[in-house]
Amino acid sequence: MEDYLEEEIEEKPPLFKKIFVIIIAIFLLVLMLSYFTLFGIRDILEGLVGSHKIQDDKIYFSNKTIHFDNNSYDKLLEIYNKNLDKEFKACLTGVYDKDYFIYDLYIPKTYEQQPSEVISEPCDSIISLHSHPKMFCIPSQQDFKTFKQEKSDLMLVMCEKDRFTIYEK
Repeated sequence: MEDYLEEEIEEKPPLFKKIFVIIIAIFLLVLMLSYFTLFGIRDILEGLVGSHKIQDDKIYFSNKTIHFDNNSYDKLLEIYNKNLDKEFKACLTGVYDKDYFIYDLYIPKTYEQQPSEVISEPCDSIISLHSHPKMFCIPSQQDFKTFKQEKSDLMLVMCEKDRFTIYEK
């Protein structure tokens, strides 16, 4: 009988070893999950913090305002809703007089549209706008390169129907 008890006791791993293995497994799981998801989540959070919501057809930023007049925001929303699965580019026309007043917009000649890219002619307007996938408000390096080559004063990234990131030259 004593031999049987000794064998049973010897076969059980120590409690410390079990706890150690569980902790390592949880750590590895968290590490893997953060690798696959954290980068996307971080980009979303950064974009949301640095973006602006439109209120009553106006976007307030840096002591300035973009006013969408003549139903220009409604036109923009119509284009946005037709292109939910891919990026689009729009050129916002109007005037700058301490604030930006948008009276109309047009879509430049577009060569290619994909879920995360749009290739088009440059804008000849005061504001160049393009969309991004929902909640991804941060422009890419290519977005900045393209913006530098354009005549536009501002670049807007539309990342939700009512959320924009704004960059000035």
